[in-house]
Amino acid sequence: MSKGKARVDYLGSAGLVQSDTAPGWDFLYKASTVKDSKWNIGDRVVLPDGRVFRYGKCGAALTSMKRGVKNYNLLVTELDAIAGAASIGAKSIEITFADTDGVLNGGVIAEDSLRGGYISIYASAADRPQRGIIGNDARANGDTGTTTVYLDATLNVAVTAGSNCEILANPYSDLRELNDTHTSVMGMPLVDAAVNEYFWIQTWGPCRITPTGAELGASADTRMFVFEAYGGVQSVDASDALDRSEQIAGFVIERTDGAAGSAAPFINLQINP
Repeated sequence: MSKGKARVDYLGSAGLVQSDTAPGWDFLYKASTVKDSKWNIGDRVVLPDGRVFRYGKCGAALTSMKRGVKNYNLLVTELDAIAGAASIGAKSIEITFADTDGVLNGGVIAEDSLRGGYISIYASAADRPQRGIIGNDARANGDTGTTTVYLDATLNVAVTAGSNCEILANPYSDLRELNDTHTSVMGMPLVDAAVNEYFWIQTWGPCRITPTGAELGASADTRMFVFEAYGGVQSVDASDALDRSEQIAGFVIERTDGAAGSAAPFINLQINP
């Protein structure tokens, strides 16, 4: 290998990195109501420096890039019945959804809206196969028929009719600012997205934050940061039990000298690598 060149994978394409061949990352910093045909919700991009980004959809207009965005979805279904038996090797199942199912509990499930979600099947007392969802048929409110859900891998155990299942929606399909202690932050927004816009969020690696409370470096040993109820980022105070139960945001990257504001407001974000 020639001196001064490094071999890396750029979005799955291996090659020698040079100034005239390195790709641009401008697409990560755009929001649009038109879905990018190259990406599906939840798709992951890793940059050479280790930063990780996920493609998502905005459920309500963002007001600030300072706060982490949260998953607004509820369980699509909890303990709904599988309508027909599925044998070993099957890659789809038939489900009888209720009018209270769906990501908004309204009984409506659009075609392929569950793509990127996950299903857990109660095949038996011992067997709980879990699969990713790659697509689904549509279901209207009041529809008493069955709906087909397509899996990302075949079943390795047989499933009998009447078995139950649970479905988790794609956690990146409805991202919002929420002042809610019951929801989790999925990432930090890269743009101020509007409702129904597709956009990218950062989930791992060096990330600029706007800390609330004490500044970075103000106190000894305050290296860890967590998310507040509204998605803001604050340092963990060893005397605060609430901090220790909140969602971890990451840790301070830079060395500090102990003086308030002595460190740049960057943390190593630690949500989803």
